[in-house]
Amino acid sequence: MLAFRLGTTTRAELDSAVVSLRGRVGALVGNPPAGAEGMSGADRGFLLEVTHLLDNPPAPEALSHEVYSHVRALARMLRKLGATNRGGGVGPSGSPRLPLPVRPVPGRGARR
Repeated sequence: MLAFRLGTTTRAELDSAVVSLRGRVGALVGNPPAGAEGMSGADRGFLLEVTHLLDNPPAPEALSHEVYSHVRALARMLRKLGATNRGGGVGPSGSPRLPLPVRPVPGRGARR
């Protein structure tokens, strides 16, 4: 007999994921330099994306889908920051370099 199991994520699990991921992203970002003179436009743009996500968590009255989208965005940031901290990017002076802005990969069948 064929059988499958469908699972769902509760709102409490999503809210818990937001808190956890925000903490991890915040820890990897640390304290960005006060003066961004030496940063490229892409690096500043990435820092703005991270700052926006961290400073604008979903409101308690937000729809579950909005919270889910926020969790996905935080997870993408976390992957990018993790790759950067493992040596995935180095700036011209040998200092760690932030990656380019995060963009989702189109699904199958989508035109690129």
